[in-house]
Amino acid sequence: MTVIKKRLFHGIMGAMVFSALCAFPAFAKEERTPVGHIRLNISSDIQAGDAGASIDVSVEEGNCSLESADFINEQEYWAGGVRPKVEIWLAADSDCYFKKSGKSTFTFTGDEVKYVSSSTKYDKELLRLVVSLDELDEEDEDLDVSGLVWDQDNAIAHWDQNGIAKSYKVRLYRGKGGSSSENRIGAVCTVAENSFDFAEQIPKAGNYYFKVRAVDIRGNEGDWVESPWFEVTDADLADWKGSWKRDGRGWWFENRDGSYPRDCWQLIDSRWYFFDSDGYMKTGWIFWNGKEYFCDESGAMLVSAVTPDGSAVGEDGARLLQ
Repeated sequence: MTVIKKRLFHGIMGAMVFSALCAFPAFAKEERTPVGHIRLNISSDIQAGDAGASIDVSVEEGNCSLESADFINEQEYWAGGVRPKVEIWLAADSDCYFKKSGKSTFTFTGDEVKYVSSSTKYDKELLRLVVSLDELDEEDEDLDVSGLVWDQDNAIAHWDQNGIAKSYKVRLYRGKGGSSSENRIGAVCTVAENSFDFAEQIPKAGNYYFKVRAVDIRGNEGDWVESPWFEVTDADLADWKGSWKRDGRGWWFENRDGSYPRDCWQLIDSRWYFFDSDGYMKTGWIFWNGKEYFCDESGAMLVSAVTPDGSAVGEDGARLLQ
């Protein structure tokens, strides 16, 4: 009786297993043809400084065709040092599929390219491939600046716009230019526009010129270019810069538009001055934004110096901690 029960049990279990296996359909055999190895020819004439670019891709081997090819990091102007990336979409031929993807799937001819990534989509009928081109040569980039002129009525410097420049660096010089011993005035300034007002930086009558260089989006810099010089007179300075005024309470500064600085610092003739809430120039120690600054008897802020009471101030004029 026990043997019969065991045989019956095993028979029932076998039937259940067979039924369970029959409940799941067998995997359908892939009847499509693999695309196989893919060889692409890729070429582009892109150079640093270009506005826009084109990419040519053709299929030389493999059961597939090109759907599209586009730059995925395109910019208004291509800067030196950028490595262009290209997204390529391939479509499998009729009754074909991309059995695999990966670096070994591809061979490239034409320009030097580097494989980045690939993946299949839509039941392996489409393939997305990303490659990168060689880094663009900075030497091909034209960052030259031209057309440097002065507006002699107001001491504003102008130059022609460079299409690939993100910004410009400018600096003022005293003299007639072309000298081995240049007399720099003030610091290098960075501007986005192709002009700069130097009126406040010109300290006295004399001859002045400026230099400018273009900077692209990646920080690549062109060569410094020098402007013609022009003569500045005392009368010019009075028209451009405003003038100092004095009454019984002290000195104040009237800007050329008739306004005057109040409760702030103002750069005048390349020196910093502080004016109180009534607009009068202050001397001695000035407490400003958590730091201490010292203005001498003329009102000018001291920098990189020792004050009359023996304290040291740094390059920014702030008191140095002892």
